[in-house]
Amino acid sequence: MRSILHIDMDTYFVSVERLSFPWLEGKPVIVGGRTLRSVVASCSYEARAFGVRSGMPIVKAMRLAPGAAIISGSHGSYASYTRRILEILLSFSPILDPASIDEAFMDITSVIGNGSPREMALRIQKDILEGTGLWASVGIARNRFLAKMASGEAKPRGIAELKPDDIVDFPVGRIWGVGPATQRRFLSLGIERIADLRQFTRQQLRGILGKHGESLYLLCRGIDDSPVVPGDLARQPLSISNEHTFSTDVMKPDEYLPVLAMMSQKVARRARDKGLAGSTVTLKYRLSNMQRRSRARLLAEYTDNARTIYTAARSLARLAINSRIRLIGVCLTSLTDESGRQLEIFGGRNEKVIMAIDHIRYRYGEKAVTGGRTIVS
Repeated sequence: MRSILHIDMDTYFVSVERLSFPWLEGKPVIVGGRTLRSVVASCSYEARAFGVRSGMPIVKAMRLAPGAAIISGSHGSYASYTRRILEILLSFSPILDPASIDEAFMDITSVIGNGSPREMALRIQKDILEGTGLWASVGIARNRFLAKMASGEAKPRGIAELKPDDIVDFPVGRIWGVGPATQRRFLSLGIERIADLRQFTRQQLRGILGKHGESLYLLCRGIDDSPVVPGDLARQPLSISNEHTFSTDVMKPDEYLPVLAMMSQKVARRARDKGLAGSTVTLKYRLSNMQRRSRARLLAEYTDNARTIYTAARSLARLAINSRIRLIGVCLTSLTDESGRQLEIFGGRNEKVIMAIDHIRYRYGEKAVTGGRTIVS
């Protein structure tokens, strides 16, 4: 029987900000973008009491909680705390999979010894609090799916354990992969709780939702055989992207091209950080009516070069954008690691210079060293 933990930091971004600004304690706090058109990245429990939720437009959140403190946030600070948290977790088990900046799965089956999973969860929670000043909620189960559900039950600052039959009264929306469209489909069939979903056979669910229905047949019964893969062995990302929402809708190239250049620069640096390169550049943009659009271009070779990415994105933008837009983004896909790349015959770049520039940007920010094309005239 496996023992899996899901460690989920409580209101992570808000909690980190409160370490720097203690006066925020007990007040409604909203962490989001730098403009009124951005969305909520995280919010305190005090803000949630007013109806504020992650992903909500900042303007709507401000209307719901007019007295809330609005903070743009510092990704560098969050990443620093995440590294400290992961070091603590690795002291308990090497089988650790960081699922995101504020959560991780851990397999403690082989390291639990004579104690219990709950005792280890308590020690983990205590060490994180003492080492960082931050609270974590911990879910305990026999697999990843149930452990993730359990940490949700544990919030805030708690520890919870779930078994397959403990989830029968949960709404179907708690299951991985059940989004709003699938929920509406289920409601039309009278399926509201996980217990209702269990009444359907594997064949029936496959007939309703195809292959996805078969996976839901297993998950609603608490069955999940997926392993916890250590972070350094995890699959490489499928894409690397960056988006920007404008404070007002734009249409002219000189309004969006500098932003496009900066995003291309960020995507290229993140690709190099991961030792990856991509052969497909995708331009993403959102129109004034909120409709999303995208255009893609296949490159002649794999790249992690900002100029190459920007040139492709700029060409796509000039062909595609003919009306006002509120958001623009760049995405690099069809990724490969260094072993899958073709060497540059003529040594087209100075690796030491690029490494030095990346180090400066990592330490002092993306704009510390930047190309002229990123500067708004």
